[in-house]
Parts: sequence; structure tokens; C-alpha cells
Amino acid sequence: MLTRGLLFACVLLLVTFITSSKAQDISQCIPSSCGHISEIKFPFRLRTDPEHCGRHGYELDCQNNQTVFNYKSRIFYVQEINYRSYSIRLLDPGLKDQRENCTVFPNHRASYDAMTSQIFEWVRVNNDINYVNCRAPINSSQYIPTSFCSKNTTSFSYLVIREILQASDLVGGCRVETVAWSSAPGISSNKSSTLTSTHQGLAYGFELSWKRNLLCRNCDPSRGGECTIEENSDRATCRYWCKEDIHVSKLTFRCKVEYYSVFVLFFGGIGIGGVLVLRFLLGIPILIAAVLWQCKRRNLHTSSNEQNC
Repeated sequence: MLTRGLLFACVLLLVTFITSSKAQDISQCIPSSCGHISEIKFPFRLRTDPEHCGRHGYELDCQNNQTVFNYKSRIFYVQEINYRSYSIRLLDPGLKDQRENCTVFPNHRASYDAMTSQIFEWVRVNNDINYVNCRAPINSSQYIPTSFCSKNTTSFSYLVIREILQASDLVGGCRVETVAWSSAPGISSNKSSTLTSTHQGLAYGFELSWKRNLLCRNCDPSRGGECTIEENSDRATCRYWCKEDIHVSKLTFRCKVEYYSVFVLFFGGIGIGGVLVLRFLLGIPILIAAVLWQCKRRNLHTSSNEQNC
């Protein structure tokens, strides 16, 4: 008994030591800087920083005094990291140098699938800025006339700030060449914008959030974990559900108890039922035999006139 208690105490002490050491390692990390990004800290880190100072997938590079993020094999310039709102603002390198007389193209087409992942989520303040070519001039306040730089075309070019999901969302004879995102204040599909303000919005960049990934990092979906974050709060709650499509080896202890209890009840019920049936099948012949034996024994001790069995 003493040996078991000592072993448990040693294991508990080891786990506590490892946890505290890891937390201490993170707290000892000195924030890095690159260009105008003066504070790069957990969960981000520069690739030259120690690995324990940041999370996997949040590595940044410092190239020519410019903070760069290589995201899904696409390179973006980091414009801002807001640790209070858990957001990072990125800029497509092709949109960095805007021109007055024409609109430059982004290097990458913005789309939900291309820009989001398990690490980052899309932020509501982002607006779609569509690069649209039309065969005829369009008279609409939503279509901002422009010309596309380095694009020789005889069609009419416009910037349209709205979400376009299908061809019917456009005026006939128009098509979308590419899409960029912008989270710049004042850029919205609900208000008219000028070409200058739209160019400024393109140069502002777009935002992605890492809030859910960071706060829910200990909630494992593969084990049935479901994380919820309270609105306007940093408090996350993880609930584990016993789902049928999860392998038993990944279930939590409570779910394993529920899982195996079904088998225990099922086979236990079969066992108890079998015992009852066996008792019934064996009990009836034994009961009949006992009654006959009692009658025979009684008849041996009574006269023939008094026999009643």
C-alpha cells in the first residue's frame, strides 16, 4: 500500500514539474520584432526564435526588414498583430504599391477555403473586392470604374465591393477576374466608395483570427470534444460527447464507461436470462420428480384404502 502511494506521488510530482517547466519556458521567451511589427510573441514566433516560444503553424519570417507570413504556400506581408482581439492583418504583396491611374492585381485570389484553416478563421469585417470585366459599360453605383494595370483588354473594368457567389449576382456580360479582401474601415457593400478609397482599402489588407484555435487548443475534436466560446469573452468551454463514429481508443473515460456498460448490460442480461430459463427447464422436471417421490413415500406408510397419490 505504501509503495503504491509513493509511486502515485512520484508520477504526480513529475507531471507537475513538466507542466510548470513548459509554462516557465514560454514566460521566459523574449518578444521579437521585425520592421514595424514591434512585438512578436506567443503564439507567433520568428523562425530564428526557439521553437517552444510559439505554436506550430504560427512561424513568421523577417525578410528585408519586413515581417512575412508563409500561409498555405502563399506569402503575405504582416501589417498588424492584435493580441487583444486575437487577429492578424495580412496584405497580399501585389497590393502593396497602389497606383492612381489603374488598379493592381493581387498575387493570390482570396477565397474562404484558401484563406482559412484549423489555425485561422475568417473575420466578419472582411469585404470582397471583385475585379470585374464587362463587355459593355455599366451604370451602377456598385460598379466602380477603373482600368487594370498590366492587363491589356478592350472590355470595361470595374471594382465591385460585395459577395458574388454566382454569375447571376453580376450584370449580364460581366465576369469576375479575381477577388481581394479588405477589412479597412469605411469599406462596405452597403455604401458607395470611390476608386481612391477602394485602393486604400486594398492596401490595408484583411484580417484573420486565431482566437478559437488558441482558446480551444486543449479540446480534441477527434475525441468528441466540442468547444464553445462565450460572446465578448475569452472563456472557452470544452464538452466531450460520446459519438458513435469515434474509435473506442480515443474516447474519454466517461465515454468508455458508457460504451462498455452497454455490452455489460447486454451480455449480463443474456446471462441472467439464460440462468432463469435453465432454472425453469431443470426445475419443472425436478419438481415433478420430487412430488412423485413424496407421494410414493407417503403411500408406503399408509394402507391401500388411504392412498391418495
